[in-house]
Amino acid sequence: MSTLPRPLYDTWPAAQQPAATALWAWHSALARPQAVGGDGAFGFDDHFFADEAERAAAGDALQLLPAGVAQPAYEACAAHGLDRALLARQVRAARHLHGRTRFATAADLNAFVHDWAVAHGHLLAGLAGHKRFARNPVAELSRGFFLLGRLLQLPDDLDDDRLFIPEAELDQHGVRDVRLVDGRMNEDVRRLLWKQSVRIRDALGQGQLVLRDVDWRLRFHLKRYWLGALAHLDALEAAGFDVWAYRPLLPWYQHVQIHVQAFFGRALST
Repeated sequence: MSTLPRPLYDTWPAAQQPAATALWAWHSALARPQAVGGDGAFGFDDHFFADEAERAAAGDALQLLPAGVAQPAYEACAAHGLDRALLARQVRAARHLHGRTRFATAADLNAFVHDWAVAHGHLLAGLAGHKRFARNPVAELSRGFFLLGRLLQLPDDLDDDRLFIPEAELDQHGVRDVRLVDGRMNEDVRRLLWKQSVRIRDALGQGQLVLRDVDWRLRFHLKRYWLGALAHLDALEAAGFDVWAYRPLLPWYQHVQIHVQAFFGRALST
């Protein structure tokens, strides 16, 4: 779904990297649901995804994913004591990613993010050996990273007929889909996108506790992503939240600053 860098994708110790790669492959393959070897006789309805989620929870073969993707993820869960139900939740959430993607209310969007991004985040947290993590900080950090990606790539998502802003909030700000699709900025759109940035910044702030508890071998890499996320929010605000003009590429000197701060700075302010 995203071409942005993926937190904790390829920065693991050697013993955990294959499992991380398998979990990311599962997550990435579901971003554009497509049946494997199907004859077209079935429909991609809620029943199909519910049945697939049950099979995922049981560790069975799926129609949505090839064995080369599903089996390594199952094996990663078995080897590291991870809950396969977190894989199944992502399958259930994938029904929203087939065809047109819209969410009527904030509650609808939150339910999707919980099953999609948060479930994936809990798998990675478990792989890091921190099943003792407070669930809320992991959930909020996962939510913040996901929603930031969707905000930065809003134009691309709209090209794919996907929108991860609740329709109720569009109505509240007097914004219609067509204005977003056409990239027509005005104060209503700016206020709408500012509201999304506030939600993301709050989630990243609540998720900051994870930086304190994560294994030292992963802390530096995760903190880089966290600081980079905040830098993107600051840069987007400076650009007036014009996601159509803004390009999510930080200048080289800011990358250096983030690396230095991640290495020498504290994980938490006290």
